[in-house]
Amino acid sequence: MTERSEVPPRPLRIYADFNSGGTNDTACWCLRYNGALLDDLERELNLREGQAVVLYYEDPAEEFEVDATLEIHTAFAKWQAMPDWSTMRRLRG
Repeated sequence: MTERSEVPPRPLRIYADFNSGGTNDTACWCLRYNGALLDDLERELNLREGQAVVLYYEDPAEEFEVDATLEIHTAFAKWQAMPDWSTMRRLRG
């Protein structure tokens, strides 16, 4: 009998609007998954603090993705992501 190695689940790929005014160099809070606000999908997606995700941005001029970690914004009790800009990958532009 051969053992199957388990493949770790892929991180959620979440759209981040980096032009929304709700972002800065350290946090992004305008987040969507399949068109819905991430805050509205918390239970369905089993979100948890410290969860690894991939943020992506796309428009006609550029497209990129970056690894990030989810957190709860303490003042607003909403999900935000902390991007690791050293992992940024340009997909177009």
